[in-house]
Amino acid sequence: MVMTPSWSGPNLERIILVDGYVDEPTCLGVPPYLSIYPRYIAGAIWTHSPTTEIHYVTIDQVRKSFEKAHTSWTSADLIILIAGMIVPGKYLGGTPISLREAKEIFSAESLSTIPKILAGPWGRFGCGLQGGQLAKSADLLSPPFDIIIDGDSEVVIGNLARDWKLNNLDPSITRTSADEIEEYIRRGSSIVTQYFGHSIGYLICEIETYRGCPRFVSGGCSFCIEPLYGVPQQRSAKNIIKEVECLYQQGVRAFRIGRQADLFTYGSPEIGVEEFPTPNPQLIEELFSGIRRVAPELSVLHIDNVNPGTVARHPFESKQVAKIIIKYHTAGDVAAFGVESFDSEVIKRNNLKATPEESLRAIRLLNEVGGMRPSWGLPHLLPGINLLYGLPGESKKTLSHNIEFLKKLLEEELVIRRINVRQIIGFSGTSVGEQKGKRIKPNRFHHHKKQIRDSIDRVMIKRVAPAGTIITSAFLERVDGKMGVFRSLGTYPLQCHSPIDVSSKSPVDLFVVDHGPRSLTTLPYPLNVSEASLAHWKKIPGFGAKRAARIKSSQNIQSLEDLQSQLDVDIPSWLQHALTFD
Repeated sequence: MVMTPSWSGPNLERIILVDGYVDEPTCLGVPPYLSIYPRYIAGAIWTHSPTTEIHYVTIDQVRKSFEKAHTSWTSADLIILIAGMIVPGKYLGGTPISLREAKEIFSAESLSTIPKILAGPWGRFGCGLQGGQLAKSADLLSPPFDIIIDGDSEVVIGNLARDWKLNNLDPSITRTSADEIEEYIRRGSSIVTQYFGHSIGYLICEIETYRGCPRFVSGGCSFCIEPLYGVPQQRSAKNIIKEVECLYQQGVRAFRIGRQADLFTYGSPEIGVEEFPTPNPQLIEELFSGIRRVAPELSVLHIDNVNPGTVARHPFESKQVAKIIIKYHTAGDVAAFGVESFDSEVIKRNNLKATPEESLRAIRLLNEVGGMRPSWGLPHLLPGINLLYGLPGESKKTLSHNIEFLKKLLEEELVIRRINVRQIIGFSGTSVGEQKGKRIKPNRFHHHKKQIRDSIDRVMIKRVAPAGTIITSAFLERVDGKMGVFRSLGTYPLQCHSPIDVSSKSPVDLFVVDHGPRSLTTLPYPLNVSEASLAHWKKIPGFGAKRAARIKSSQNIQSLEDLQSQLDVDIPSWLQHALTFD
C-alpha cells in the first residue's frame, strides 16, 4: 500500500537501510547470517543512483544506541526497514524486530517528515510474531510507514531509484525472472563491508539458487509461503558464481547455498512441470566447482533445504548430488529435511513432502553418503529434521507417531544433525492460514518437545559430536557468568559452552568433553596443560574437583606420563589427542 508521502524529488543523497532481520522457509537473515534483502536492495539503488549514500545498520545496533541512531537518521532522505519473521526460531546472534518496536522506533517525531518504506517478508506476507499464532496484517504498520512493499522489494525500490518519485510507485510489482535483478545482486555485494561482523569474519551470506517451490504444481505444503511465488525462478550457475566472486572480493569467506526449497532439484529441467523433479548432478557440479574456483580460500560452504521426497524418489541422482556437495563443501554440513510430521493423517491433510517410509529412506541414504567425518571433525553432510505442530489433522496420536519414528532412528543407529520442533505461524494465502479445528494443547506440545530433547537429542548429539570432536573457528556469542557460548559459522551450528576468562572477538578452536540435549561442553583446542585453569579440568567428565586441584597444584607436568601419574583414572584417547605440554 502507499500513503501520501511527504517527499518527492529528483534524487536522494542519503538513505538509511535498517535490517530488522528475516527468517523464512528458505532464507535466514539473523546474525551472523546476512540475507539477500540488504544486498539486493542496496544493489537496486546503486544500479540507478550510484552516488547515493546508503547507511546500513542492524536492529540490534539501533537498540544499543537508540538516541544516536535517531540523531543520525534525521538528516536522511529516506528510511527503509527490512523485516520478516515467517518461521519461528530462537536466536543467539541477534533478535528480530517486533511489531511494537517497528511502530515505536519509526514513529518518532524527529522522523515524521522523512519517507519510510517497509520491505521484506512482513510487507509481502504479513507480520509473523511467534509460533502458534496467526500473522498480523502489515497494514498495522501504516503509519509510520508511507510505503509497504507487497511485491519484490528490490524491484520496487529499483523502480523508485530511477527517478526518485514516490507518487506513482507500484509497491506490488514483482520480477518476471531472476535475470532482471542480477546486476542488482552484483552491485549490492559491497554493502557487506558495513556489516558489524565483517572485519572479524563473523558473517555468512545466504545465496539464492531459485525462488519458489517445485511442489507449487500440487499446491505445496499447506502452511508454506514458498508456493505463493508461483513458478520457481532459477538463477544460472554462471550468475550465482559471479555473485559469490563479488562477495569474496569484498572479504566474505562463508557462504550458505540456502535460498531454495530443495537444493537437490536446482537446475532440473523438470522444475515447473513435475512435483518432484529429477536432480541434475551435472549442473550442481558446475555450481559448486565454480564457487570453489572463484572463492579458493573460503572458510565455510554449506547448504540448507533438501526435500526428503526428492531423495526417496530419485535415490541414484540424489546420491550423486550428495557426493558432489561433499567433494566441494566444508564438513559439518546439514541438509534440512522439512518432513514436518510422521503422522499419515497430517501428511495427507496438509500435502506434506514425504511419507514416513520415504523419509526413512532419505535419512538412510544421507547417512550412508554423508556420515563419514574428517579426523576428529564433524560428519560431512547429515540430515536435519523439521517437525511442525498446529497443522490440521493433528491428534494425540501425532505425538506418538513422531516419537516412535525418532526412536526407530536411534534403534537403526542413524544420525540426525538436529531436530527443530516448532509451532506454525498461520499466514493469509496459505490453506492452513484459513483453516480452523482442533490443535494439540500447548502443555502437551511443550511436554512432547521436552521428551524429544531428553530422550532423542541427547543421544543424537553424542553421535554427531562424540567426545574429542574438534569444533573449529567458533565465535563467542554470549557470556553467562564464567561460561561463554560459542558457535562456528555454518548451517545450524552447535552451541558450545566453554569456561572463559577474557572475552574475545577472535574465533577459537574447541574440543568436545560433554553433552547436553542441544549443546556441547567444550574446552580450548589444543588444551595446554600448563595454562589450563581449574575450571577447565573440572569440566572433564571423571576428573572432578579433587583431581582438577591435584593437576593444578603439580609443578612438573611435562608429558602425558607426568599427567597420568597425578591421576588414578586413565586418560581417554579422545582427551590425549587434545592436550599439549608446551
